[in-house]
Amino acid sequence: MKMLVVIAIGLIASAGLIWLADFEPGFVLLQYGSWSLETSLIVFSVAFLLLVVASYLFLRSFIFIQQAPKKLAVWQLARRQHRAGEALTRGLITLEEGRWAEAERILIRYVGNSETPLLHYLAAARAAQKQKASDRRDNYLRLAHETTAGADIAVGVVQAELQLAANQKEQALATLQHLREVSPKHPYVLQLLQQLYSDMNQWQAVQDVLPDLRKQHVLPPSDVKALSTDATVGQLQIALDRRDWADIESIWQKLSNKARQTEELLNLYILGLIQQGELGPATSLIEGYLSKQWSDSLVYQYGVILHGDNLLKNLATAEKWLKNRENNPWLLLTLGRLALVNKLWAKSEEYLRSSLDNGPRGETYQVLADVLVADGRHELVADIYKQGLDIMLQQEQLSVRNN
Repeated sequence: MKMLVVIAIGLIASAGLIWLADFEPGFVLLQYGSWSLETSLIVFSVAFLLLVVASYLFLRSFIFIQQAPKKLAVWQLARRQHRAGEALTRGLITLEEGRWAEAERILIRYVGNSETPLLHYLAAARAAQKQKASDRRDNYLRLAHETTAGADIAVGVVQAELQLAANQKEQALATLQHLREVSPKHPYVLQLLQQLYSDMNQWQAVQDVLPDLRKQHVLPPSDVKALSTDATVGQLQIALDRRDWADIESIWQKLSNKARQTEELLNLYILGLIQQGELGPATSLIEGYLSKQWSDSLVYQYGVILHGDNLLKNLATAEKWLKNRENNPWLLLTLGRLALVNKLWAKSEEYLRSSLDNGPRGETYQVLADVLVADGRHELVADIYKQGLDIMLQQEQLSVRNN
């Protein structure tokens, strides 16, 4: 369409020039020394115009030829970058399809021409990881770091994720600790650190990272609180396993009064007290807790405390808890034990058989057998032991199936 317009304008201009030539041709005289040229104005104008057009075309051609190598190089670079982009897409698709060796080859082949070599190397590192080629994986991560400025955190996070996936916890910990030094408030780094510390049972380190998790809103306050409790439980459990009573007491004293009313924490602390022989404080803590709220684990612990001068008082206290809990097997087991240690054989047997009716356990049968022995009813003991053994075997089999 544009060409038709140009032709139409050219024809109109030509017709106008012809008309001017017939109407008033005029003339032009050019003289230089003995040389002279005389022609009509129209002819001179046309010749001059053609000379200008020819000069313009010559200059354009000269400039085009001069710039051709550069433009060719730019075109070739753009073409290579386009192919690299296509290779990145194909590589990522192949990686997601699980063809890891092929994905690695595609991603690396065009990485030198890519505008985003970081993405190529990171994806190639994941492909190498899937092939259990940790050396190649680490090399790709190094190249990703070298080829892209300002990508330290991104590369480090991917490296830590891959190390965690390969169960290289020590290496992942070193990577994440370095990242935290570089960017102390990075949310995802903090979250990965917390998860790794928890997996490695480094509970004090979990406690140290929790304030930053809360400040950066990485986790809701309820989750932070739950993690803090888990960390304290872990610390108490480790100290309990080591029988480090001083450490247990130190951890306990640092807790708030509200935290000390957490069932799981209190249960471990009381277990430590019992193992130390501190039965009085353990008894008081259990009674104080159960006066406000219930706990099967703590009432069980109450029945473990079978030494002291107030065992009859302990039995009377536990019997008060029967209100609204007359079918609780753990409370009934504790009552049976306390009645046994107070030599109340009939009452103990009654509590223990009631406990078995509401939840048979091998341990309860064992205590019942002890009652029968103490009461001189030896002929029944063998059958009680057999029933207890059958229950224990059934529970063990069920546990194996569930696992």
